[in-house]
Amino acid sequence: MSAWHAKIARVDQPEPGLLNLSFRADGRNEVLILVTLPGALGLGVVDERPRGATASPAVTQLRRHIEGARIEAVEMSRRAARLSLIRADKTRFLIVSPSKPYGAWWLCETDDSVVVRAPGAPPSIPNEGEHLHAKSLDELRAEGASVLEAHRSVRTDQLERLLERQIKRLSKKREAIASDLERAATAEELHEQASLILAHLAEIPANAAFFETTTWGDDPQPIRILLDPRKSPTELAQDLFKKSKRLKRGLDVAPERLVAVETEIAELVRARDARGDDSPNELAMRLEALGVSITAPKEEARKRRQVGARLPYREFVTVDASSVLVGRGAADNDRLTLRVARPHDLWLHARGVTGAHVIVRLPKGKSCSPETLVDAATLAAHFSDLRGETTVDVLYTPRRFVHKRKGSPVGSVTLGTEKVIAARIESGRLERLLKSEKKPS
Repeated sequence: MSAWHAKIARVDQPEPGLLNLSFRADGRNEVLILVTLPGALGLGVVDERPRGATASPAVTQLRRHIEGARIEAVEMSRRAARLSLIRADKTRFLIVSPSKPYGAWWLCETDDSVVVRAPGAPPSIPNEGEHLHAKSLDELRAEGASVLEAHRSVRTDQLERLLERQIKRLSKKREAIASDLERAATAEELHEQASLILAHLAEIPANAAFFETTTWGDDPQPIRILLDPRKSPTELAQDLFKKSKRLKRGLDVAPERLVAVETEIAELVRARDARGDDSPNELAMRLEALGVSITAPKEEARKRRQVGARLPYREFVTVDASSVLVGRGAADNDRLTLRVARPHDLWLHARGVTGAHVIVRLPKGKSCSPETLVDAATLAAHFSDLRGETTVDVLYTPRRFVHKRKGSPVGSVTLGTEKVIAARIESGRLERLLKSEKKPS
C-alpha cells in the first residue's frame, strides 16, 4: 500500500462503529472507512466521506496524532484490522476490533504500548499479528460500497432493537398503571371497612382473626373483615384509611398517566412501521425526537462511569447551613444510609410511604436544631409519595438505630427507635431548600 503515497487529511467518526480516514492518493481524494460494529468488521475505500456526528473528544485526540501521517500498510484478520502509519519518521499502528457495542480502536506504538484508545476499549490490544493479511487499494475500493451497506444494516438493527426495547418497557409501564387503576377501585371498600371497624370496636374480641357485620347503605350485605393480630383494630382502621386515601389519590392521576403512555407507545409503533428507507442517522434522530435513548445500555453505563462516580444523593443546605443529603432512588437509599451516613447523623423518612432516605449531617456530639429538623422533614415529605400534601408525618432517628435485615427489599430498613414530626409544608421553605441544592462539581 506504500505505492499510494497516501496522506491522512482528516479523521471523523460520523456514526457509532464507523471511522473515516480521508486521504489523498494517486491524485484522488478518497476515504478509507473502518467499520467496527459487531458482526460487521470491514474496511473499504469510497469517494465520498460519510457525514454525521461531530468529533468526540477521543476522535479529536486521535486527529492530533494521525492527521498528516502516511498510510504505509493495511492488514486485516477475521477479528481485527491494523493500519501502519508513519509521521515524522515514526511508525504507529491504528488497530480496530468489533467488540460490543460499537467496536473499539487503539493507536499504539510498535511495542504495543497504547497512545490513545476509544472510550470503552479494553486497555490491551487484540493479538492478531500472525493472522493479519495485507489488503490492497484496489481490493478496498471494490469492497467500499458493501462495507458501508453492512454498517448501515447492523446499525439499523441496533436502533430497531433499542426501539423495541422502549416499546416493551412502556408496555410494562402501561400494565402497571392499569393494575394501579384496578387497585384504586377498592379505595371506597377499604374506607368502608375502616369505618365499620371503628363503629364496632366494642364488639371485636381480643386477638380475633376477623369479624363479621353488614355493610352500610340502603341494601346492607354481610361482610367479613380480616384483622391483623399484630395491630389493634384502631391501628388497622387507621392504616386502611391511609391506604384508601393513597389509592384515591392514585385514581386521580392514573387515567392521565395511562393515556400519556398509550400515546407514547402509539407514536413509537408508528415510527417503527413507517421507517421505510431511513438511514441510520435519520432513524436515530427520529428516535431521539421521540425520547428513545439511542445509546446501547452497555455504552450508556460506560458513559455514566466516565463522568465519574455518581453520588447516590442530592445535597441541600438548611437555614443554618447544615448539609442535608437526599437519596436518589431505592438502591441509592441503601448506599446513602448504610455507607455514607455516620452513626451520629440524623435519618428521616416520610412515614408509611415510599420515599427518599434523608440524612442530616451532624458534628459528633451535636444535636439537630429545630429549624434544620423542619427543613429536613420538608425534604423527606417532598421526595416521597406524599408530595403535594399539606402535612406529612416524618419519622426521624439517629442513623445508628437504622438497620437492614438480610434478604429485605432494596431500600427497605428497620428502625430500632423512632420519633415522628408532623411536617407542615410551607411553600416558601420548600422553594428555599430546592434552590439551595449543590450541583456536583
